[in-house]
Amino acid sequence: MTALGRVRPHVLGERRDVGRFLLGVIGLLALLSGGFALGVLDVGYTPGWIGLAIGIAIAGRVVKAGLAPTIGAVWLVALLLHAFPPLVGHLTGDWEMASRYTYPRRLGYGYTDAYHELIGGIERGATAGLPFAIVVGAGGYGIATVVARYSRRSTTR
Repeated sequence: MTALGRVRPHVLGERRDVGRFLLGVIGLLALLSGGFALGVLDVGYTPGWIGLAIGIAIAGRVVKAGLAPTIGAVWLVALLLHAFPPLVGHLTGDWEMASRYTYPRRLGYGYTDAYHELIGGIERGATAGLPFAIVVGAGGYGIATVVARYSRRSTTR
């Protein structure tokens, strides 16, 4: 087996495993999005959402989905954090500045209408979400890899 043949499953995963993993993540995000739309959940960079992203990254390694699909799944979480609240506010007409329908930001600036908030959320989710996904996705995947190797070594002794 060549070096590329050994690395490929870790980077790209197995087709069947990747499909199930991404379908599960999309289903989970749809469920959480429904909770936000009903007013049960809030969206933002809170410990719960960051924990969810780390959990998705660890699950990506556990189901052997590969590093690239795992980072992509975490990127979906980051995109949801930024784009979904303004989308709900835009569709329901309940949007107003500094409400639950604005995306998370560090600075106090904001947009004056829901449409521009949505476009800004998509842009921010795409640009700021990618570094977040790379760090959290690779970190969680790496932690799960270390734990898997350590547990394999301890069981063989």
